[in-house]
Amino acid sequence: MVEEINILAQEKPKTIKLADGKDYKLPPIDMTTLANLEKTMGFGLGRLASKMESETMTTMRSLIYALLKEEQPELTIDQVGHLITLKEISSISETITEIMAVAV
Repeated sequence: MVEEINILAQEKPKTIKLADGKDYKLPPIDMTTLANLEKTMGFGLGRLASKMESETMTTMRSLIYALLKEEQPELTIDQVGHLITLKEISSISETITEIMAVAV
């Protein structure tokens, strides 16, 4: 049985620890956050899957940057890239999966 994910029901921000040892907030995934993700990344969520296939790390960094920018607007995309290692990618993977579910 496939469990249906309702990302819009999620109301609380999540906190993740990045490579610098600090905690960063990820916003709740709501309509505004999704629209802001599209604006920051420069393409619609409908293109996310194909962008992940052709430009995986660039797209992943843009997506994580767009998420972090919601709560930490002072961060730059390069700073975010330096804060993300494979360990951090795995800790943020649930949120990325939820966004990908909307993108299909």
